[in-house]
Amino acid sequence: MKKKIKNIVVKGLVFVLSFAFGMFLAKATKAQDVNALLWKIEGNGLEAPSYLYGTIHAICQEDYFMKESVKEALDNTGQIVLELDMDDPQFMAKMQKNILNAGMKNISPEFNEEDKALVNEFLKANFGADLTQLGIVKPFGLVAMVVQKTIQCSEMASYEQEFIKVAAEKEVELIGLETVEFQTSLFDNEPMEVQIKMLVDGIKDFEEGQEEFKKMVDYYKAEDLEGMQMLVADSPQFAGFEDILLTNRNKDWIPKIGDIVKDQSSFIAVGALHLPGENGVISLLKKAGYSITAAD
Repeated sequence: MKKKIKNIVVKGLVFVLSFAFGMFLAKATKAQDVNALLWKIEGNGLEAPSYLYGTIHAICQEDYFMKESVKEALDNTGQIVLELDMDDPQFMAKMQKNILNAGMKNISPEFNEEDKALVNEFLKANFGADLTQLGIVKPFGLVAMVVQKTIQCSEMASYEQEFIKVAAEKEVELIGLETVEFQTSLFDNEPMEVQIKMLVDGIKDFEEGQEEFKKMVDYYKAEDLEGMQMLVADSPQFAGFEDILLTNRNKDWIPKIGDIVKDQSSFIAVGALHLPGENGVISLLKKAGYSITAAD
């Protein structure tokens, strides 16, 4: 696979793992009463507060914003925590390795002719290559590429890249809650026909996805977690994958976050749709004994 195409796949996969799947998976349970993206973590024996921030990992430059309260939280904490350790020098290499099917198997024969034609047309039009070349990428990675194209911007911005920059400038450690190997294996145990259906449905619903993303950005800019949940509650594309992509991961993060904030005051930034709801990080941290309050 050509280097340019490989880099496109990797960037798309990072975006999807961080946010895009969450767009389709958030349940319509009531979020917090306060509209806020930044939350202070206190209590439970902590000597100093830490902060939890909900990000949208791909956004148009004209929609990007960062409030002074977020900058102050970054200044007042000793390390930055993301979903992945994105300043790892081996990060891109690990992504490139782990987005490929085992043994570089090409999945093109797994498609029926109608679906193959649909996918090939989309990939060729948007990436200059079809399943002949890209079929060695896991369906998860191909879905990432489709979702990435739903964003129509002349220039993109990234909160994660800003936090990486801050960590370097402050000379503080940046760590990840998960590994590349884990995130890229989330769908490995799902039947291939299920994974292919996700890809095909994503292309069929492409225009709807574009509109959903625009609305999602509006809710994000309003810091309205409940609005974001309600927007995506009825999306059928990834129905049935809530546990894999949100609930199980959120629950797995809580003891990790507990160890992290006990060790030192930290700024923790994860996809915004991991925060709200009964099984969201905010609620789960409260159940673990922490005091969580809006810090905006």
